[in-house]
Amino acid sequence: MTDLKILIFYTAAYMMSYITGRAELSALSAICLTGTAVFFYYTEKKRTGELLNLRGLMALGILGGEGIARLQLSNLSTVWTDSTWISFYIFYLVFYVTSGIAEHILETRFSGFSIKLLSNKKRNPELFFKAVIISVILISWGAFIYEAVNLKFIPLFTVDTPHAYSYFHLKGIHYFTTLAVLLPAVSVLYLEYRKKLSLKPDVISVLGIFLPLLLSVLLVSRFQFMFAAILAVFAAASSGRRYKMWQAAAIFVLMIAVYVTITIARAHSVEYLNGIFEMKNPNTPIFITQPYMYIANNFDNFNVMTQQLTIHSNGIKMLYPFLTLTGLKFMNPDLAVGFPLFTTKEELTTVTLIYDAWYDFGLPGVILFALVLGTLTGFILFEHKRDTNPFAKLIYVELAFYFSVSFFTTWFSNPATWFYLGFSVLFYLVY
Repeated sequence: MTDLKILIFYTAAYMMSYITGRAELSALSAICLTGTAVFFYYTEKKRTGELLNLRGLMALGILGGEGIARLQLSNLSTVWTDSTWISFYIFYLVFYVTSGIAEHILETRFSGFSIKLLSNKKRNPELFFKAVIISVILISWGAFIYEAVNLKFIPLFTVDTPHAYSYFHLKGIHYFTTLAVLLPAVSVLYLEYRKKLSLKPDVISVLGIFLPLLLSVLLVSRFQFMFAAILAVFAAASSGRRYKMWQAAAIFVLMIAVYVTITIARAHSVEYLNGIFEMKNPNTPIFITQPYMYIANNFDNFNVMTQQLTIHSNGIKMLYPFLTLTGLKFMNPDLAVGFPLFTTKEELTTVTLIYDAWYDFGLPGVILFALVLGTLTGFILFEHKRDTNPFAKLIYVELAFYFSVSFFTTWFSNPATWFYLGFSVLFYLVY
């Protein structure tokens, strides 16, 4: 199927979802969007031959998330405004087209082009991998010890202190503590390099996987643990280690099961959670309620914003990482002004990938964000396909993670996201 036919199909499916949604046929509206998400993923998997294909993962995260939200199983679900429908339709359309054009231009003009920076020397990938792994271990553990000494506690060993990790932060230092989340993926790439040379795992590669995971346990951070582990799995898959569809599905189901188990262990009863989520059926099983609301309400939060926002933030929301990492927000207090969060309920604060883009400029902001993200994605797809720099894969798998869970939050308005990507780009450039 040609790209034009794909886009015609996409538009038709979206129109059908919009019409059935307006007619309050929630199930049909949901099927149109979730079916479209699966179609895009399957098409891109067939085109690229990769389980982790960025355009397909974005479709599953955004379009699939929209489809789940359209089921409207909660009383918090709202009638979507035209601005909501148009924003999500145009975002994926522009992202898909832009990433495809950027990738095609690069392949056409630069497929055989390479810059030899080390003309008279042989690059030593093994030495570079070891240097990166050892350096980041020393930096992250050094920052962790510095925080522990100054804060006088380690989250894992606290007693009767809920959310201990939330208090374990020293401004500017904690970014370096959590930088270790990149190491399992880097270590997997290093192991794949050694495997091609018929070499066995060495001590450095083992420490590069074990120590970051241990650090996340000491921090009692479920997100850091899962992020590091998922990046490592993604790195293995992008390096040629093949996972069957059932294996990928099993990993996903296991993650959901672990999350639900942790929730139950926190003594949150089904009645309590269904009350918070205001499920239309109060007897909905927790294994349906939790993942459903984890995805669906984020889109309804976006819809509430399109209804209630009166003044756009004119770039401040999306520039927040830059203002934070450069320290500009501390130098100019006006830049650190808080903006209200528009949600269906005070307790449910997660949002979608394009929330801040719309908050900044409305629909033009969404289009601009899609153009920029699509262009960068096209470049990474090109570099990933060339397979000349293993650290392009590190950036690739980070994007794969953010796109897969694009329903969850505004990843690219998070300083930590850009801190990790910044170091990944640094490794890529130095290599």
